[in-house]
This record gives sequence, structure tokens and C-alpha cells, in this order.
Amino acid sequence: MRSCLLVAAALCAGCSDQITLEIAGDRPVPQGLDAICVGVADTTLTGGHFGRAYRLEGALAHLPQTLRLDAGSASGAYVWVRGDRGGLTALTTGAVTDFGSDLTLTLDRCAKGQAGAPAMQGAVAGPGAAHLAVSHGAGGTLVLAIGATASALEASNGQLVELDLPAPRAGAVVAVVAADLDGDCDDDVIVATAGAAPALWRRDGLTFTEVGSLGGSPIAAVAAADVDRDGDLDLVTGGGGTLTLWRNDGGGTFATDGAALSGGGRVTAVSALALGDLDGDGNPELVVGQAAAPLVAWLGEPGGTGSFLPADAAVPPVPLDVTRLVLADADGDFDPDLAVIVKGAPMRLYVDRDGRLEDQSFVRLPQPAPLAAAIAIGGWDDGCEPDAIVASAAGGPSLRGTATSTFASEGSAPPGTDVVLADIDDDGDLDALIAGAAGVVWLAR
Repeated sequence: MRSCLLVAAALCAGCSDQITLEIAGDRPVPQGLDAICVGVADTTLTGGHFGRAYRLEGALAHLPQTLRLDAGSASGAYVWVRGDRGGLTALTTGAVTDFGSDLTLTLDRCAKGQAGAPAMQGAVAGPGAAHLAVSHGAGGTLVLAIGATASALEASNGQLVELDLPAPRAGAVVAVVAADLDGDCDDDVIVATAGAAPALWRRDGLTFTEVGSLGGSPIAAVAAADVDRDGDLDLVTGGGGTLTLWRNDGGGTFATDGAALSGGGRVTAVSALALGDLDGDGNPELVVGQAAAPLVAWLGEPGGTGSFLPADAAVPPVPLDVTRLVLADADGDFDPDLAVIVKGAPMRLYVDRDGRLEDQSFVRLPQPAPLAAAIAIGGWDDGCEPDAIVASAAGGPSLRGTATSTFASEGSAPPGTDVVLADIDDDGDLDALIAGAAGVVWLAR
């Protein structure tokens, strides 16, 4: 029986029954946010869980918005809000309520952290040389570490605590993506390995359960976004010269749509994928990285049908041996910029200029640009500018964002294969988690 319930059927202005959840913030709509997903879950993990997505359009095209929360029989609940832009998550925030007073969650343009130098928290945990992904949902924020074995990491009393995950499928892990596959506002996960079809894991509270496969063959890369603006996340997979769009029916069941996307002879060695709204029309574009071949892009069809059109002018046609792509706002203008991790060579940073990605590596990054295995971008220090942390085999730099939209080296991070920025201890500030040879290191300011 549901013990914690959202009783409002839709967002409203000025509701005042039971307690009121206000979703506030100064991010512009739709330039900074165009949709939100609201989750409410009993703090007793066997209790109820509600999640619903809302597009910020029409009468809802503004912040703040308010909803009513009814405790039912719950003594407390974890409430979280995911803010989306162009089909992708822009930021997530959450808090615990005991239903004693109204609650406000903010989605602000200035994402600040703490001042001071980062320091290691607790002991190393989880498998070595893992791929990392951040999952928000009932029970708070988890970091999934998936390698030869798999663990979900949460923070307790200044230590990383390992929770069980399903066993990874055969072969080396090639990609891990956390995404809300079933529409309940918590982040499920897609795990791709070299020896099997990608596995779909569903999150329920702090538990993940394997619920099926995506197709029947291994892939090299996967990315998630709401490509058709229907409120659920779709998937794009790739490998060799093949790209596949998987449309979501809203409940986590996927079907291919060959007419909407095809490699079409434009790719030969897909190694990485990224989805993001480059031109600001609300529809995500697709960028494809390849092994020793140029970047290639597709435009999200402007009508919002979820189809993709070739977009040769969107990315410079320079051959690169790409191992990873990260679309994130690196200069604070709400548009996604592209960080490209290149095998055996310095990383590249392409800045979004009205839908075209311009190589600004020399201007924006410390020189020489770092060799990298992965990069995470977000507001990690006490300034408003986006910061970054780089994982590399020799130890990557911590990068501080500046008022001129450049990155300055601030310090160094432990050697690692992957890195994420996540509020692992749910205190409102981002932490850095780096996957190293012995396990995952937690750094906090």
C-alpha cells in the first residue's frame, strides 16, 4: 500500500494542503530547463514511491511551481527533483522531509560547492578499474562502480558503503549509463559489456534487479535522452558502422526505429556516443566518436519526432581515436559543450556556438592539455563557474572554472580510470569519486 503520495494531479501555483513542495530556482525556462521529474519516496524503503515528469511549457513554463504532498502513513520521505534540458538531465536536488513544514527545492543557475582543498574521505571501496555512473532515487544518491564485479556505493558516517549489484555480463565493461528507463524519476542503468548484449537493471530503492537485455548482440557505446519529447528516455546504441535508436514505451520496454536513425555509411568504427541539445530547440542532437576516424553528428529533427538528420557542419571532421564523449555545460551558458577523451593523446574541448562545436582546447584548457581517461564537469568549488576533474592513469588535474570561462589547474587527483561528480552524502554539495586500480576514492571539500 502506498504510504507516501503526491496528491496533486498536476503542477499548480499556490496549492496549500498538507505540506507544499515548492520547486524554485533562477534557471531560465526553457533555455536552462524545459522539464522536471518529481520523485517522492517513503524513507522506509518498503513504503511507497511516486514519480512523475512534467514539461515546463504552456501554463507551466516558469519557476517556481508547487505541489501538495500527503504523508499518508509515512513518518518521513525523501523528495527529489530532476531538472532536464533538451531531453537530458541538467541537475538533480533532493531533501528529506518529516512532513512537519513546507519544503523548497531549488534548481539554480549557480551550482556552488564548498571552499578549500579536496580531501579523501574514508577508505577505498568497490571494484578496481571500474566504470562509474550516478543514480538518484529513493534512498538518495548512489554511485555505481562496475568492473569485474559490481557495487553500488553510498555514504555513511564518512565512509563509502558497498551495496550488492547484479553480476556484470561476460566480457569487459565498455559503457555504463544511468537513466530513468521506467518513468518513476529514479535512475536505472544500462550496462554494456564486450561479450554480451547490454543488460538493463531497474532500481527500486537501494536495490537493482536485472530485468532484460537491449537487443541480442554486444555494442560499443550507448547514450540516453528523450529524443521525441514524450517524457520518457530513449536510447541510442552503436558499434562498428551501425547506429540504432531504441524508443521507450514509457515503461522501460524498447523497440528499434530503423527509419529514424541509421549509420548510413557515415560511420565505420563507433566507439563513443553523446546526446544533447546543441542548437537550443529542445531536441537532442547525436555526436558519434570513432576509433581513428572523424567525429560525426546528427541533428535532432526540429519537429520533435525523434528522427535524426545528418549534420556535417556541427563538428570538425578531424580524425581522432575517441574513447569517450561527455556533453556538459563547461562555460555556464546552459548549452552543452563536448569533452572528447582521445586514446594516447591530449583531450579536446569543443564549445557549443549556436549548434556548432568549435575546438577551443587551447584557449579553455591548461596547456599542455591533459591526457585523460575520463572527465566530470560540475560546480565543485564555492564559485558559480563550472569546474572539472580529470581521471588519468598518472593522476589527473582538478580544474577550477574561472570568470573568463576557462579552466585553471587547481591540484591533482589520484590515478584513475573513471570519475564522476555526485552528492554522495546528500549534503547539497558535489563530491568527486574516482575509480582507481584498488577501488573507488571519495574526495570532498
